Amino acid sequence: MDRDFILAREAQLVYSNTAASGFNPVEDSLAKWQGTLTYTTSRGRNMFTFEIFLPEYFPNVPPVVTAVGWMDHPNIDEDGFVQLRILENWRAEFHLYQVIIALKNLMSRVPPAPRGETARSVRDTVIKITESPPRYIEPTVNAETDSLRKELINLNQTLQEKEEELARLRARQMVQTESLGEEKRPQRSTKDDLESERIAISELLASLEDRYAAGEISIFEYSRLYKKYSKDLYLIRKELDYIG
Repeated sequence: MDRDFILAREAQLVYSNTAASGFNPVEDSLAKWQGTLTYTTSRGRNMFTFEIFLPEYFPNVPPVVTAVGWMDHPNIDEDGFVQLRILENWRAEFHLYQVIIALKNLMSRVPPAPRGETARSVRDTVIKITESPPRYIEPTVNAETDSLRKELINLNQTLQEKEEELARLRARQMVQTESLGEEKRPQRSTKDDLESERIAISELLASLEDRYAAGEISIFEYSRLYKKYSKDLYLIRKELDYIG
């Protein structure tokens, strides 16, 4: 299905659903939405802004929801990514307006606080908030399990680094192959280096969907990598345009 049609359909659903009101496209792009939620507490009236980005492979992959600016909330990590149950259990038939409603409902039940106003000791001990009350509290993780978890995190990080390295090697080989027949140079030009990096990052972006669909990475890891690769790719393209 055409991406422009998908984005237009999502916009129509948002505008026709009053519960999702308050969010609008950013810079006339239907792929990026922003909204400000206002909450009044004993400390006064606070306004918090959130952004929702629809990746290239949406709706096969979930949107990326982030908090703009620093705020304290048990469902917002240090990088600003917002955890919602609808994202963790994403299905292609879900829509943007449902994500907005889920975000509003969560923040209404547990409003965020400006960074620094929530005591660290309280935040460290609070049970992570979900859209419905937890039925049980998980038992304390023993030392052996905790050690295995840390080892798994390290292995996943190493695997990610190797995948990025392999993508860059394949991209360099592709650029070198395309340059066959040209006069040999002592070293590749800056433009060739940038082109290799562009190809590598594009390949990594394309593989993210498959990795997420296969359950190899979490929604948080998918969001983090998508944001990182997209930013890197944007900067490389701008530099390539600059040097011609």
